[in-house]
Parts: sequence; structure tokens; C-alpha cells
Amino acid sequence: MPYDLSVNFTDSASSDNLTTQGALNYLGSISFRLAIDSLKYPNAQFNVQLVALPSISIAPAALNTPKRNVFDSPDKVSYDPLELTFIVDEQMANYREIHDWIFGLANEVDRANDTKERDIQLIILDSNNNVVKEIQFVDAFPTSISSLPFDITQTDVNYLTAAVTFEYSYFKFKDNVI
Repeated sequence: MPYDLSVNFTDSASSDNLTTQGALNYLGSISFRLAIDSLKYPNAQFNVQLVALPSISIAPAALNTPKRNVFDSPDKVSYDPLELTFIVDEQMANYREIHDWIFGLANEVDRANDTKERDIQLIILDSNNNVVKEIQFVDAFPTSISSLPFDITQTDVNYLTAAVTFEYSYFKFKDNVI
């Protein structure tokens, strides 16, 4: 199911006004939640400390001519991977869920009704912790999880964090989330 975003390049006044009608409030960097399929991976979505909305880019198509390259409108969109960092719980349940998901991607037999990919939602909150936007990463799956450095020489208790990288088909904005 492709993501259809209708963009009208000829109409300068859009009926969907993207600016705020009232006072302008700025987006806070700590105002978010991350949700992964809670039935299959109930612990993986908790304790996320850092997530970056990936960059998106396009490359124009180069048409080779004898004297120079002429560039045409791009036809492919590239998404960078989704990367996040989370605190590992004491039982390592959230780390193990991601580990098992990665292991299962490579080792489980494909079945007709078995989906190895999951949608991930990045839920953006306003200054009153109300949901204002949801960004859905479609058909996401983990490609790597970082190591956990146990170190007995530490004098303070530092809770372990892990970084996980996800690939996905695309992300889309879901407006009017209430």
C-alpha cells in the first residue's frame, strides 16, 4: 500500500493551512512517545530516551549529454534508517525482544499469515502532553542492536542503554490525531 501524498504545485493558497491559526508554540524535544506493536513486543517501546526523525532526500536523475549533465526531476525518495536509544530494563526484556526479532528475521520460516515487519508510531506531544501528530513508520524491522558494556570498574551506577536501528518502507504523517 503506497503512501499517497497529493501535492499541488500550481496552487499557492492551500485549503489545508499548515500554519497554526492561534499563537505559535514551538515543538519540544522531550515531547514524544514511541509505540511498537504492543501485542508482539510489549516491552520494546518503553524507556525510549532518544529517537531522531530520519532525514529524507531525493537525487535528481542525470541525463548525460556530450558537454554537460542535465538534471531531470527525481523519481525516487530515500529515507535514512530510524535510530533510537532506550534504557535496558533489569530483566533485559526489552533488549531481548529486539534481539529475538532480529534473530527471527533471519531464521524463522516465512508463513503466509506471519508478518515480520511492524508499524512503529512516533507520537508527538504538545506542551500540555496532548497528542498533536503521529508519524507512522510503515513495515519497520530492526537491522542492528548495540552491545551492552558491563563494567565493574564503574564507581557510580550507570544504567545501560542500547541503540537499535530500524529499516522501513516509508514514513507518513497522520494529522488530526486526538
